[in-house]
Amino acid sequence: MGSQTACKVPVVDFTDEKLKPGTETWASACHVIRSALEDHGFFYALCDKVPMELYNSVFTLMEELFDLPLETKMQKTSDKPYHGYYGQSVHAPLYESQGINDPLSMEGVQKFTKLMWPSGYDHFCETLNLYAKLLIELDHITKRMVFDGYGVDQRHCDSLLKSTNYMLRSFKYKLPQKDDNNLGLHAHTDTSFFTILHQNNVIGLQVKLKNGEWIDADPSPFMFLILAGDAFKVWSNDRIRCCEHRVIISAKKVRYSMGLFSLGDKMVQTQEELVDEEHPRRYKPFDHYDYLRFYATKKALESECRIKAYCGIDYADEK
Repeated sequence: MGSQTACKVPVVDFTDEKLKPGTETWASACHVIRSALEDHGFFYALCDKVPMELYNSVFTLMEELFDLPLETKMQKTSDKPYHGYYGQSVHAPLYESQGINDPLSMEGVQKFTKLMWPSGYDHFCETLNLYAKLLIELDHITKRMVFDGYGVDQRHCDSLLKSTNYMLRSFKYKLPQKDDNNLGLHAHTDTSFFTILHQNNVIGLQVKLKNGEWIDADPSPFMFLILAGDAFKVWSNDRIRCCEHRVIISAKKVRYSMGLFSLGDKMVQTQEELVDEEHPRRYKPFDHYDYLRFYATKKALESECRIKAYCGIDYADEK
């Protein structure tokens, strides 16, 4: 890691063979993750689950995907917001993204692949399905560590994992032309529980620290940036911060990244153990996909915090 981020962003070493439930190493890492999420809303996972051969294959395939004709890419649509193709926007002209629903199943990846390559593309299906499985394994481990960090019974984590839907999203940021600004994507928080971001070793992603400072995220192949989204803010009853992040294009190379998003298919609600006299309930239960539909509305965009505008409890209004 670069010296700028190494001293400010916690890194959890998932390559450590001692990192197993019930060990001191596990307990220490759970504490680090909880502190990092409460302070900044993110941390790094140093992880070698994705070997370099697979890493290189994934990002080579992303180049192929985004080189397809626009009319082909636009065939990926969805009735769920932010689950289809996005691009050609005047507000983010450098940005394109594409989503694969249910990437854990081969059927989900095949359904997407047949839209892009009607004659089929077995290598794409097999590579992306394997890649998604490895990222989902990392997602499961980190969620278990969050629950342990708060002393919440793992049976509640089991329930959450069973009711989680995943979307694997790919991103491309082209180089700005002479008259373009270098904004790849505006500052925002994600709606998910966790977003796991993996990059093609091209700098550009920036995350916001608790003190308001923006820092460049490490794009190294074995560094996975794990961001807390709005759902974990609700689950933790405001203990966990949502990570604000953006993309600023400063390199001389096209930037690609992959993101695994975890969304609830049942009502998302605050964990009961995290509600007490000092921490009264801050949010009503909410439907994740209804919240996605709210996310880009005028009311949401004008609010200071979209999730609070959507399902926050204002005790002042009850008096």
